[in-house]
Amino acid sequence: MNIKNARLFKSMRENTIKAFKIYVHSASTSYFLPKLCRFINKRLYPIGLGSALNRYDNSFTLYSSSADKRLYSYYQKEEKFINFGSGAFFHSRWKNYDYPGQSPYYQSIQGKKDEDFISIDLCEKDLKVPEGENSVALIYCSHTLEHLDKTSSHRFLSECFRILKKDGVMRVALPNTKNDFYLMRFLHSQSTVDKILNNKYILEATSHVLADTAKLDFDEVVKLLEKSQYKSELFYNNTIERYPEMAVFDGKNPERHINYWDLDFLFETAKEIGFTCVIPAYQGSSVAPPFTNLHVFDTTEPHIAFYADIIK
Repeated sequence: MNIKNARLFKSMRENTIKAFKIYVHSASTSYFLPKLCRFINKRLYPIGLGSALNRYDNSFTLYSSSADKRLYSYYQKEEKFINFGSGAFFHSRWKNYDYPGQSPYYQSIQGKKDEDFISIDLCEKDLKVPEGENSVALIYCSHTLEHLDKTSSHRFLSECFRILKKDGVMRVALPNTKNDFYLMRFLHSQSTVDKILNNKYILEATSHVLADTAKLDFDEVVKLLEKSQYKSELFYNNTIERYPEMAVFDGKNPERHINYWDLDFLFETAKEIGFTCVIPAYQGSSVAPPFTNLHVFDTTEPHIAFYADIIK
């Protein structure tokens, strides 16, 4: 772990890496751009050019791999870095694990199985990540834990603890649903707010916690909110108590949000498993320099996410 330049309130200006970025709507639908991105990172990264595809802001980026390589200067060449729930992510130094895509498009962004990513079901009852104990320097896990049921997420984090080296860092990004509910409560408290807008916020905030609430009658959602005093964790608990199937993983719909996380729960879980500490972070701030390349990391809905470095 390199904490020399780590700061919680680090300006993104300090993370600038020379790059050329274009924004096109096809970035989130193209079958060609993921292939191009992987080709560049496989063939051109060693000689100075890296690329990144961001489906969430419709951008395609070409960046200086020479600058990116300097972020890895703390690590040995043989160090192992793993991304769980990798999606369209591809970096020449990282090993990808992901659940097999259920649509042709998602399959195209993942690339070839056993070449661009390794297939894994993190909700498997007897999960065993095929990596040795104390063998991995860094783990990245962006917007994945909320798709796993509670038992599976605990088992998965335990596996991450097993494979991480001492002082290794696991970077997680999760939906900031606690803040979503704070904003929703603030809006709801104002009688002058348009009802349509207020209801829209309610539907969006609750579905971020549990995707299947979108299937409920709106009045039922409001009843659950009122019972929960408009608090996110209480809403999750009360909803799955009444609709337990909403918290069950469905392999045909792996994108559903079925689990609740906030910083407090993440800290409690990490402590129980045996991690040394949890360091809260903003986008682009990390104790591990590679994670500060914002062309590559922390790109999934950063405006509604929270981040943390979990240290073994």
